[in-house]
Amino acid sequence: MLHGSFWMISLRWTIRLVGLVSTIILARLLTPADFGIVAMAMIVVGMLEVLSYTGQKLAIIRLEKPTRDDYDTAWTISMLVGLVIGVCILAIAPFTKIYFHEPRAVAVMQCLALRAVMGGMENIGIVDFRRDIRFDRFFLYNAIPKATSFFVTIGLAWYLRNYWALVAGMLTGQFTGVVLSYVMHPYRPRFSLAKVSTILSFSTWTLIRSIGVYLNTQVDQIVIGGISGAASMGRYAVASDVATSPSREVNDPLVAVLYPVMAKLQGNLAELQTLYLRALAWSGIICTSASVGVALVAPEMVSLVLGSKWLDVVPLMGWLAISAGLLGLSSGAYTLFDVLNKPRIGARMQWVRLIMLAAAIVPVGILTHSLVAIAMTQLAVTAVFMPTLFFAAGRQIDLSARHYVAALWRPFAAAALMALVVRLADMALPLESFAKLAFDISVGASTYVSSLLLLWTISGRPPTAERDIVGILQNGWVRAMQLRSGPGRIHGG
Repeated sequence: MLHGSFWMISLRWTIRLVGLVSTIILARLLTPADFGIVAMAMIVVGMLEVLSYTGQKLAIIRLEKPTRDDYDTAWTISMLVGLVIGVCILAIAPFTKIYFHEPRAVAVMQCLALRAVMGGMENIGIVDFRRDIRFDRFFLYNAIPKATSFFVTIGLAWYLRNYWALVAGMLTGQFTGVVLSYVMHPYRPRFSLAKVSTILSFSTWTLIRSIGVYLNTQVDQIVIGGISGAASMGRYAVASDVATSPSREVNDPLVAVLYPVMAKLQGNLAELQTLYLRALAWSGIICTSASVGVALVAPEMVSLVLGSKWLDVVPLMGWLAISAGLLGLSSGAYTLFDVLNKPRIGARMQWVRLIMLAAAIVPVGILTHSLVAIAMTQLAVTAVFMPTLFFAAGRQIDLSARHYVAALWRPFAAAALMALVVRLADMALPLESFAKLAFDISVGASTYVSSLLLLWTISGRPPTAERDIVGILQNGWVRAMQLRSGPGRIHGG
């Protein structure tokens, strides 16, 4: 699992590095309104595209011995759904200006309808990259289209200086991905509906959950788009992306690898318990360190990464980062529900959270018109929701609150100590700009790791994620010493 996670984390960080560089450049070439126009269009486009997340790929990964009919049926469903979504985007596009009061978003949506159609044509054979845990191949398949999109977007942004560069980049990336799927995998799908009942019996609940997931990520921006306009929405969208990426882009790859590994253990309850708790502890370490870290360095991070015209998003960053960190702890639970063939539980939990978010954010947005208040509300709802999700997951594999506390208390304590030490260090040694950012990151990282391992040692060195970290550090040290010794000395000279 950790070997697969290495490739997935490498993939996500390659993509995010490209995205970060892209954001830094585009933030200087384009205006917040440009980002806001595309964000408005993507809310509606994404809301329809989420209908393509019907779970047919997950259904194939879960099957012990999928047949050609399974693959062909999954591809046929994807193709038909893509065509329907494209038509729906074209039909709905003219009406979106009524809500957003932004006619330029209509043409953007109409162009992005093509992206939905292309997405449905992707070769279903590439699901084998995940099924066989070949994440090195999966890495290449995802990284190449992203790099292509990057160069097209930056080149057109420099030339056009408007939002059409973003649109062209998205279309180019999607087209490259479809072509690459047929180049990298020899499977050639055919039209078939032979296994439609088998695929849909699993994927219907996955679709319902996917819709809930998407709306959960967009409800705050939907409210902002309706009350504040393109510029405010652009600021909030960029702040959310920058604040949540450090935790999300390490944790999500871990969870992506978790599904095929768990699928091989679905008949062994004891192994599922151990793997789920080990993965949860890893998520705790990743999410607490990254989210609290972003909150600590937000002013310098925004100034250096985005530029001075984005400084008004700094008050948002901490709230959005901590909220994303808490939410990251939930990912393994939804994977568990799918592996146990109970995707309906995951779907229900996503819609419970959506109802809670909407009930809280809509009135806060209307009454305050404050982006900070909306971000604070999102964090509060997430904090209330998480215990209910843990309870639902625990019921499936006989876990109690004690198991969750044992897995998570050390990462949370280490994050609190990191925040305290960084604040005290800043008071003792006031720095500015890049020097302060570099100082805070180095002090925070060293404090977090040392605190985490000290607490683990005090706890009796249980077989948790910290043991994995120690093993990785020890292996790295041995390899470094071997390289330093030279090949002759390694083999005895």
